[in-house]
Amino acid sequence: MAEGAASAMAPAGPVNLLQGYKRHITSEFCKDRYPYLEDIRSHLKTDDVSMAFGERLFPRLVEQLKNTDMAPENLVEALRTICDLSSHQENKCNSIASDVVAAATNLLLHDSVPVKREAARVISSMAQLIGGRSLMPLGNTAMRKGTSPIQAGPTLPKLVKLLLSSPDEVVKMNVAEALKSLALFRDGCQQIVDQGTVKGVALYLCSRLPDLPESKELSLCLLYLLQMLGQVTMYANNGMRDLWGVGLVAKVIRFLEHIPKEAGLAALSPADSTETKRQALRLLWHCGNDSHGRRETLKEAEGVRVITEFLSDGDAKVREAAVCALNVVTLETDGKKDVLKYSTEGLAALLVSDKETAYLIESCIQLVRCASELPAFRFAFARHVLKEIWLLEKIFGTTALSAVSPLMGPTEENDTRVQAVRVVEHFLKSRKSADGDLIRTPPVCPLDHIDDPRLFACEECVDILHHLVDILSLAQAPALHCLEALCSVAKGRKELQELIHSQRVKIPDKCQFEITDMLQSHDF
Repeated sequence: MAEGAASAMAPAGPVNLLQGYKRHITSEFCKDRYPYLEDIRSHLKTDDVSMAFGERLFPRLVEQLKNTDMAPENLVEALRTICDLSSHQENKCNSIASDVVAAATNLLLHDSVPVKREAARVISSMAQLIGGRSLMPLGNTAMRKGTSPIQAGPTLPKLVKLLLSSPDEVVKMNVAEALKSLALFRDGCQQIVDQGTVKGVALYLCSRLPDLPESKELSLCLLYLLQMLGQVTMYANNGMRDLWGVGLVAKVIRFLEHIPKEAGLAALSPADSTETKRQALRLLWHCGNDSHGRRETLKEAEGVRVITEFLSDGDAKVREAAVCALNVVTLETDGKKDVLKYSTEGLAALLVSDKETAYLIESCIQLVRCASELPAFRFAFARHVLKEIWLLEKIFGTTALSAVSPLMGPTEENDTRVQAVRVVEHFLKSRKSADGDLIRTPPVCPLDHIDDPRLFACEECVDILHHLVDILSLAQAPALHCLEALCSVAKGRKELQELIHSQRVKIPDKCQFEITDMLQSHDF
């Protein structure tokens, strides 16, 4: 029976050593409880990972990390022990005080790949506290001579060297995560810039992009680096100075173009794939705050077109990032032209949607107002949202009349002309003008005309009287209401009389009485 049970059991495998923090050697003897009486460390093996109690917990582990005779597997065990214990913030503070940063920095360029992996993880954990970040410019330079077989120096250059030279994908991922942790706070972002880390990261990304990463590790490495650069370009002083002229902006744009619209990055979860797109767009947004970044975005063929494709993305945060990236591009005249060419329909669809956040709507309105400095964009955008009178009122206010008035012209389709005259009727009959764009681009002079849409239409809307008379045969009621409003001021009445007398317009017979009555009325 025993033999049958034994034969049914699975074959025994190798027994792995437990991690150091699970091995607790204690002694109740008086000589062991009072270590100052005599040496109690003689029973400890120098090549085995062990822990001390209390204040000696991390110093004991650091001593083992500094031991040049420790086997790589034991170093890995000690590093994992430190990393696991440092999930508690108090333990993390104690480990930093015990010189863990220097010991881990010293092991970043160890010959063993597993040691490099775990050393980068420890650096990532320590970088989340200001005490750990403050020690990284020093790195392992303060370690005693004889315990530092690898070249001494700051931590960040060693991380960059690993990122660029290590063939191991997990090492690259852990290094990228360490840089992302360092960039969580402003002082870490500035440290990344000052030590030239951005140059190394840009060099790595340019060598990898625009190709899609094939493995999960490289995909996460890309995500972490994009997150780090997004933080650095936003919060560090001169954070973008090392990104110009290296082709990174163009590479990121082409990378976004290569991402499958539905599937995303195959090696990542849907959430991480979406976050990668958002972080790439966020980087373009931040770079666009500088004129160099805008020029590089526009220099890349159809860069605005690629960004515009994400206006219809399924994730709201991705759409927000795309709007912000386009927003900064429109600060350039060429950017306005590209937005007119590629983005007009997408922006109009966002603004009439009821599923967008308030932040996206306000950013989109700011983008439209900026692009509207280009007259052609104003007319094209007004055509797309002609039925949304509230939106025209919100974006442009009274000045929407100058964008809508040309749409009543005879070259337009009849449906467009009829809708345009209804929009004009709404503004001319409004007792209270809408504020709209307070910057007033193009300028309005005198500014008092904003408060009276009738005066604004007479002064700023070219050929509006011609269009209204011509459209009487299509939409008699709204056209007459508009003419009545314009004739209620002396300037409008005088211009219409001159047009009729010079026979530049022809009043339809069925409207003769109404027009004659308007011309004989007095100012309101």
